[in-house]
Amino acid sequence: MLSARDRVVLEALLPPGGPEGLPGAFEAGFEEFERGFSADAPATMRLGWRAALFLAAWASPALIGRLPPLERLSVDDREAALEAMGKSRVYLIRQVFLLLKAVTSFGYGSTKAVRRAVGYDAR
Repeated sequence: MLSARDRVVLEALLPPGGPEGLPGAFEAGFEEFERGFSADAPATMRLGWRAALFLAAWASPALIGRLPPLERLSVDDREAALEAMGKSRVYLIRQVFLLLKAVTSFGYGSTKAVRRAVGYDAR
């Protein structure tokens, strides 16, 4: 189950009212995917997912010289903080961010709303 803090992280990655009519993570129904993922994924993957959400909320603001948690920041600073994770000199931080983006993308791309918006699912 996603906490309010987790939702802030995911909304910074895939905000509502995306470009070209694409829905945001929660507009697309990401929570349903996440419930299934949390129930069915291997334990190490679930642990990595939870660690990625935690680090994005608590460590990413420090990478841009701000105090955590992420939800205290403006929308632009949230995006900058997450982007800083992907550009970090610390390999583990970059890898955790890659896992965060990968799982989020899997869930986002699997939703019917997104598939329709990109023309993959015409039904």
